[in-house]
Amino acid sequence: MKILAINGSPRKGNTDFLIESIAKDAEVIYLRDTKINFCSGSDHCCPKTGRCDKKDDMHSIYEKIEAADLIILASPCYFFNVSGMMKNFMDRCNPYFFNKKLKDKKFFLIAVGGHEPSLPEEIRCMKNFVKGVHGKVAGEFIAVADKAGEVKNPKVIKQIEKIKIK
Repeated sequence: MKILAINGSPRKGNTDFLIESIAKDAEVIYLRDTKINFCSGSDHCCPKTGRCDKKDDMHSIYEKIEAADLIILASPCYFFNVSGMMKNFMDRCNPYFFNKKLKDKKFFLIAVGGHEPSLPEEIRCMKNFVKGVHGKVAGEFIAVADKAGEVKNPKVIKQIEKIKIK
């Protein structure tokens, strides 16, 4: 199974640890290392070509997304939502609403943050994204952690060990 993880954290820390622990064999795209322009929201390119017309790293990411059997979306929680980098990535996946190339593609969602009540809201945002690209949620994991390295504790590691990605 080909697993692709999209890491929406601006720094190395809890999100990286969770991806590495949950999907050791995944190819990881660190959004912090990419150049992804903002979506202009015009939709004029998507229905015609099935691709966005912006010239940036997103085009190589499109190829990897389409080739993957399972996509992991992992992000720290910012104001009850995904990080800005992850949201920008999601916006640039707008062509998949039109071309349906991700229809029934499996997604696994990872949310991490220090404000526990906001984490289900972040997962809801990710689920809405998956719905918009016509995918299917295969599972989710929420980790409460505020400081870097805080997820590296026996309780979280025990929870991670129970996760079976398929």
